[in-house]
Amino acid sequence: MGLAGPRYLQGMRSLRVPALAVSLLVAGCGDDGSGAGAPGGSGAGGTGAGGASAQACEPSFDGETLHLAVGGELEPGQERTLCRRWTAPEDLSITSFVGTLGPAAGHHALLLVHPTPSGPDGVSPCSEAELMDAVEVGEFQMLAGVSYESDGVPIEFPSSPVQIGLRVPKGAQLIYDAHFIHAGAEPTSACASIDLVTGKPVVAALQFRTLLPEEQYTMVVPANGDLDVSYEIPVDGDVRVAAASTHMHEGGKSASLVVEPSGFVLHETDQWAEPEPTLHGGTPAILRTGDTLRLSCSFENTSSSDVRFPQQMCVGGMYVLSCGLPGACPQ
Repeated sequence: MGLAGPRYLQGMRSLRVPALAVSLLVAGCGDDGSGAGAPGGSGAGGTGAGGASAQACEPSFDGETLHLAVGGELEPGQERTLCRRWTAPEDLSITSFVGTLGPAAGHHALLLVHPTPSGPDGVSPCSEAELMDAVEVGEFQMLAGVSYESDGVPIEFPSSPVQIGLRVPKGAQLIYDAHFIHAGAEPTSACASIDLVTGKPVVAALQFRTLLPEEQYTMVVPANGDLDVSYEIPVDGDVRVAAASTHMHEGGKSASLVVEPSGFVLHETDQWAEPEPTLHGGTPAILRTGDTLRLSCSFENTSSSDVRFPQQMCVGGMYVLSCGLPGACPQ
């Protein structure tokens, strides 16, 4: 099926790629996953803090909608990161999704996919830094994110001229990672959930590429000091960029993602807290094998202690389409 060049991504502007923005905004901000607990609390949509049955926080799949949920009990002042792992029994084509943080204690949630299971299916404490350690788990993808801004907001991928969406291969493990912070005075049950609609075949599959160079793992922003970092990331495979963004923590002053040798700017920002993704739905932004992505960030540290990764980070991310799709990458 042929695809008409610039029309191919016009629908991305109506999508606004909130999943990308949310995923990068909260990536790596969780706790160390310590603590234990059983799933429970309210499910999608919620019925009040602690008022739902445990069944509401369990996964289900009816062949068209996959419901993933994770939660547990929280004590006053407790902060926890919990993960629901679910291995796909068949190939999945995701055309829309909606996520909820529940009525109690939900801070944010991420949906990731590991190419092979990184742990047994079910609920367990987890660490976002470990989930996104490509050295240990291999190439992973962040598929979606949920924050207070997108809580309960349906995200529908464009269906014209062809269905765009996300694909999860059979045997890959979906991980719904929820970060809970309970500021109340009484114990509560918390539950975050996401519903993924899988009824239609995806013709043009989006892929999320996380840009996190290994050398950043030793990054240190000195006490009462500044640090500028720049990383070169080789491009391996021809793709068209639909959207790009970056992620820093407090103290991040600026970030950019530039294609070399052309100098084309995929994304730049001076906002660490709410970076807006750069959408490339008009003029094609095409990366070719042999190009280099330069990811750069500037930080300041006004504290009396050194700040190390992952307390501070310079992460890039892109939604891309393969140039192997007809019409995706005009010459």
